[in-house]
Parts: sequence; structure tokens; C-alpha cells
Amino acid sequence: MPSNLVDITPAELCVATKKPTLVAARPTITVREALQMMADHNIVSLPIYSHVSDDIVTIINIVDILNYIIKEAISDHKMPSEIHSEKAHNLDKTIESVMTLDSDQESYRIFKADANDTMKATLKVLSNRIHRILVIDYNNKIPPFILTQSDVITYVQAHPECLPTINFKSSLQSLGLINKERKIIIGHENETALNVYRRLAENKLLGIAIVNSKEELVGNLSASDLRGLSYESIDSLVLPVLEFLALEVILLALFYM
Repeated sequence: MPSNLVDITPAELCVATKKPTLVAARPTITVREALQMMADHNIVSLPIYSHVSDDIVTIINIVDILNYIIKEAISDHKMPSEIHSEKAHNLDKTIESVMTLDSDQESYRIFKADANDTMKATLKVLSNRIHRILVIDYNNKIPPFILTQSDVITYVQAHPECLPTINFKSSLQSLGLINKERKIIIGHENETALNVYRRLAENKLLGIAIVNSKEELVGNLSASDLRGLSYESIDSLVLPVLEFLALEVILLALFYM
């Protein structure tokens, strides 16, 4: 296997990181069914087929679904104490209701990569606010799969020699990865998880740092913390954010038992 990250193929990275079988859905599935499917398979993104073929035309992120639920099924109060299921009839609309023309949202963008090309073009896409890539083997030797930024990081962690020009002992600042002008969006430990997710969506972020009353970092809330969330368990979003995170850890552990 080539040592440099840009020279390996998505197929080789797939083998190295043991990617699971792709789970995808028809566009006629409802929002409620899509959320349940993602919970059942413990995934945070769901590829959607075309109406007329088995081509995948978009990828729905669980945050896209959460944003739709916030709009359709949650009271207008800034700090709701419950989620009103009687307002949830719109969750039985098709998953296409969640799709958006906002170019900053996952459901608008899809990039397809050839499993046997090098990672060079794929890495360029991942560096431009695309977080999930559909990888297709046009030789039909392996099934399609979703490649994420996290997969690449996992690979690099296991094979640091694949980035020979980077000194992993260097500081983030010396590598130019700290932008002092960038506004830091935070959540507070006494806020509900729902409120923090609203802020995450409004600012088009993937994660938010959680701080305590002393402004000390005590946690992080991201889309991956919605893994396993179903409509039956969505009331947990009105818990204080640290309680929500603790509950999700328990639910995740139960899923793998």
C-alpha cells in the first residue's frame, strides 16, 4: 500500500478502516421512518436513492432532520420543557421535505468518488466544507460506502507515515490551524441540548464547545451525539446538555451490547 495519503485509494482506506455496509433509503420514506432507520443502524447520515433508479442523489444528515423537527414539531418557546408530538404530523411527509437548497447544508451537496482513484481529489473536496463522500467502485468489486473526514483522521492516526511532511509534535498554531479572528460559538452546561443544537444549526457548525460557569471546557456537542436518536427518545433533547450527553453514552453502550 502506498505510504502517502494522497496516493492511496478510497478502496484501500475502506479496507484499513473497515467501513460498514452502506444503508440507503428510497425518497418515498417519511421523515419519521428515516429517523428510525438511522437509529436502528446507529448512523448519522442516510443516502437517498433517485425516484427512478438505484443512483444515490443526496445524503441526509441527522442534523438536517433535527432542524426539520425543531421547525415542525417543537413549541415556539425558546426553552421548551417538552416536545409536542401532537404537532408532529408533518414528520409523516416524505424525506424530501428535509432537503434544502442551502449550499451549506449536507442535504444539498453530494460528491461521488471512484473507489480506485487516488485520494488527492477526495481530500480536496473534504477540505472545502464537504464532510461525507459517496464512494463507488465502478469495477463492482466492493459495495458503495460513505467516506467521512473522521475516516481519514482515523487512518492518519493509525498510519502517521502517510503524511511524511507533517511533524505531529508541532503545535496547532505553528501549523497555521488557529484563526484568532474566528468567532467562537459556545454552549453552557445549564442549557438544554435542544438550545445548543439550535445554535449549532444557526451557525452552520458541526460541533460546539460546552463550558461551565467559570468558562471552563466541560464537553462538546456535535452531530455524532445524535447517533441512535429516534423520535421516541427525542424528548431527551430538552435535558441539560451534559445530562443529554451522558444519556447518549449509555444508549450507545446498550446498542453495542
